[in-house]
Amino acid sequence: MKRILCFFLSLAAAAAFSAKMAFAAAPPKKDGVIFSGTTACGKKIALTFDDGPHPVKTPKILDLLEKHGVKATFFIVGENAEAYPEIVAAEGAGGHELANHSYTHTRFSKLTVAEIKEEIERTDAAIKKAAGKSPKLFRPPEGAYSKDIVSIAEGMGKQTVIWTVDTMDWAKSPRDEIVENVKANVTFGSIILFHDCTRDGTFTLEALELLLPYLKSQGYEFVTVSELIESSP
Repeated sequence: MKRILCFFLSLAAAAAFSAKMAFAAAPPKKDGVIFSGTTACGKKIALTFDDGPHPVKTPKILDLLEKHGVKATFFIVGENAEAYPEIVAAEGAGGHELANHSYTHTRFSKLTVAEIKEEIERTDAAIKKAAGKSPKLFRPPEGAYSKDIVSIAEGMGKQTVIWTVDTMDWAKSPRDEIVENVKANVTFGSIILFHDCTRDGTFTLEALELLLPYLKSQGYEFVTVSELIESSP
């Protein structure tokens, strides 16, 4: 039976909340972890979507992105990629970047080195099988990283990416709060965290419907995370 892994339960979200908020003040790169582009990249920003694909929500997001000519980066959970390979293929065909977000979305601090490597390898394999592309980027579950986790990912040829703007869509923030949060915090080189696999009652799509035209009107250019990194000397 197909299983949708949506892991933003209240307890886990609360435990990660303070760490997520702290990332907003992080420099572009610290301890080998990428948080944003540099100011030298100008008004380029990267939208990222975690935890998918979801059989209903992800296609709607893809349609909206296509409507506005926006490219994004999807941090994919391996089990979901295996359940919905056609959606992963659609993400790749749409010019979006496909990235690794673990296989089961288990917090890596609970795993051994061998288990972490297996999580990354199985997700790579699922994405490769679905879309014919091998991810270069990695984001640990809940953004919870350590020196060892970063080192393991690097040894597997991956750059670890977090974010600078947490939209809080996972916490069921109202649409207008998500919109105002992004408006208040977006800047040159921002990496913005959304989710395409969430609990019912979230407002990711509704917020994006307002944010995409607004950000374009403010002169922001949407690029993938890899493109953002490449334009950040």
